Amino acid sequence: MKITLGEVGTYINGYAFKPSDWGTRGLPIIRIQNLTNQNTVPNYFDGPYNPKFEVNKGDILIAWSGSLGIHIWQKNRALLNQHIFRVEFNKCDIDKMYFYYAVKHNIHKMLHLTHGATMRHIIKSDFEQIVIPYPSLDVQANISKILNYLEQNIINFRNILLKLELLIKSRFVEMFGDLNHNPLHPVVNLKNLIIGSPLNGFFASKELYDKNGKVKLVGVKEVVGHLYTNICDTSKLDVDDSILEKYLIDYGDMLFCRSSLVQSGIAKASIVPKLNNKSCIFECHIIKIKLDQQLCIPEFMQVQSEQAYFRNQVIKNSKTATMTTISQQGIVDTKVLLPPLAFQQEFTKFLSQINKLKSDVQKSINETQLLMDSLMQEYFG
Repeated sequence: MKITLGEVGTYINGYAFKPSDWGTRGLPIIRIQNLTNQNTVPNYFDGPYNPKFEVNKGDILIAWSGSLGIHIWQKNRALLNQHIFRVEFNKCDIDKMYFYYAVKHNIHKMLHLTHGATMRHIIKSDFEQIVIPYPSLDVQANISKILNYLEQNIINFRNILLKLELLIKSRFVEMFGDLNHNPLHPVVNLKNLIIGSPLNGFFASKELYDKNGKVKLVGVKEVVGHLYTNICDTSKLDVDDSILEKYLIDYGDMLFCRSSLVQSGIAKASIVPKLNNKSCIFECHIIKIKLDQQLCIPEFMQVQSEQAYFRNQVIKNSKTATMTTISQQGIVDTKVLLPPLAFQQEFTKFLSQINKLKSDVQKSINETQLLMDSLMQEYFG
């Protein structure tokens, strides 16, 4: 048996709060960014409101504009902003978590139904016509129990990864201190630790992209969030030898993001891994720096680039318009700690051990997610 989402319940859109309604007291306003990251600091509203816009812990919320997704509100009473539905289950008997997983699985169908050029959104009538399986309540409950168990395992694994990241940061501070408050080693400018000059990357026009090309192109997404640059799924180019020679990257080079859509992404860094004879160049939103490894180990510097004192400096040195950008000078003028090489080597050995643990945990996440995806396909088609 099947059922449309419109036959399940009523979808109440949030209120169009204006910036002039925002305050620092009252009930928090749930905007889409508060769903994608429920730790994001909300705006508040302190005034009369229609009870239909009230959200309580455990309510199912569906973002239908911009970042499409289904979420379970985990905090206390709040108010719903526009572009988000609150689900009232008032038309049939359905397990709430079964509904959650069914909609989550069908998000890809919603993407095909979206409208708009700048901000994609789904029309309510289209959303209500999406069909999901509708087995007995006992079967629904059993399905949601299995999927919830797997999802909780994934959450637990991700929490382990966060704890391992915190362990790296705390070990760094323990060994080297904080540049602003408790530096345990000399402070120098990054420019004193590099060989040659920084280099901005190559602007690749679309006609150079070639799936059969022999040169890989590293971009921002291959840098951000990686200790070592991800070169597995990069685009390929067909370029001449002069371009290859100028923009070639080598093992141990550091790549910094020189432009970012969000300020927090500026000057994020990764280290070029061993390339196994692959030819790779880097694109124009990246700056390449070659460290003097007799003075500074790249792994040590990459972790240092995530410390608050480093991040605060590069953000201060950046400029924000449509995008946030930073110059070569803005990066190399950054002040950094320079402990003896033996201390850096000791830290790098510790980092390697933690990264091995992180790799094992990530493997467990991937395997659990694969099983969950397979079961959701079986349950929901």
